[in-house]
Amino acid sequence: MPDSVGNLSDLRELQLEGNRLEALPESMGNLASLTRLHLRNNNLKFLPSSFANLARLTYLDLRDNQLPGVPECLRRLPNLQKLDMKWNRLQAMPEWVGELQQRGCTVYF
Repeated sequence: MPDSVGNLSDLRELQLEGNRLEALPESMGNLASLTRLHLRNNNLKFLPSSFANLARLTYLDLRDNQLPGVPECLRRLPNLQKLDMKWNRLQAMPEWVGELQQRGCTVYF
């Protein structure tokens, strides 16, 4: 994934399903208009901390990756309505996931 993806500031939806991605560039946090991000069926083990900047993100599909836990950066996403983490290597749910649910985010594990 090229670092230049962060230059697409008007991008609203990004579908990267099934691309065997192992990492994402920090520049993804620059996608200020992004509302929907599909990352299903990759090999991601972590998310860049810059994901916390995706304030308009409402839908995040992280199914079928290699994530060992729910990335802390997702805690700061004020408009997240759906988070799908099924089929990862989740070891434990952090308590703050309840905060997401209280804000109206549907979380799937």
